[in-house]
Amino acid sequence: MEIQINDYSLESYHQFLWAKQQPIHKVDGRSIHIEQFDASDSSGKMGLASHLFDYQQFIVTLCLVKKRFAVFADVGLGKTAIFLEWARHVSKRVWPKKTLIISQLHLINQTMEEQMKFYGWTNILDINRVFDGDINKFIAIKNTDWEGAPVGIVNVDKFNHAFRLGEHIGAVVLDESGCLKDETSVRRTNIIDSCRGIPYKMACSATPAPNDRQEYANHALFLDYIDNFKQFFTRYFYNTGSGNDFMLKPHAKRAFYEFLSLWSIFMKNPANYGFEDNLHGIMPPNVIWDRISLTEEQRAAAAKHAQGGQLNLFGVVAGGMTSRNKLAQISKGFMYE
Repeated sequence: MEIQINDYSLESYHQFLWAKQQPIHKVDGRSIHIEQFDASDSSGKMGLASHLFDYQQFIVTLCLVKKRFAVFADVGLGKTAIFLEWARHVSKRVWPKKTLIISQLHLINQTMEEQMKFYGWTNILDINRVFDGDINKFIAIKNTDWEGAPVGIVNVDKFNHAFRLGEHIGAVVLDESGCLKDETSVRRTNIIDSCRGIPYKMACSATPAPNDRQEYANHALFLDYIDNFKQFFTRYFYNTGSGNDFMLKPHAKRAFYEFLSLWSIFMKNPANYGFEDNLHGIMPPNVIWDRISLTEEQRAAAAKHAQGGQLNLFGVVAGGMTSRNKLAQISKGFMYE
């Protein structure tokens, strides 16, 4: 919809304030264009695959319309099926540029299996593994050398430096996007820098920390909704003066959540949003804990990294980040010196 601000009356001022509060708006002179989107009846028009559940079709449609979007969906809700269908559509939109899926190493084979499960031996969606992380070779391949859609999948750990993806990649999927959590991570920085300016982006995670402002800031930065990391905090938060402790500004609470809704969706149970109750009747998980005692060698190594040399029932008292990292390594049977 479009609002015209034609005078300086109090009514026009209130219209202006209301329009500015909308998540997606653009001011052009005296006109304010407000984007209102309803994906509830759009999936059929886009020709989405029939194997998707109703909520998956809704999310894919939403991501296609928004172009840059984050899917925070709980474990078991089919994020792989969602981003595969999204990649199938955007790979046609961005032609002759390519589409790249960035994934964890242990998930690449699973993703390829899901591709075969849903699309089989067809050219509807043909994902090619970027072996050895040689992304430069992938982006240099001419599209005529590929059968089907030019989609590649690469290990996230190969981003030990930044690539110039924007010139050749038109769409990117970042699976398990929780890798963006740490602001100081070299890999996080390289992924964001490599994907800057790409028109179609999707980030997928099942475990966004509900109170981790830094994680949301990094996702917004990856999706190009903010210009830099600090912009996110200065807009919505204030520093309490106690170290790096930020609190949400009281007057910015609604604006903050509307900003999140602009580029992300959170879902744990689709039935809560009016979709079919596909999770009904599923048995709860049966969790079995295998408790393995530390060896004497591990206990001795852990004692060296105890906070002030203190020991407790579990062996040590964890100190700072370095100490906790060492203890985590020791518990897994190795330690980087």
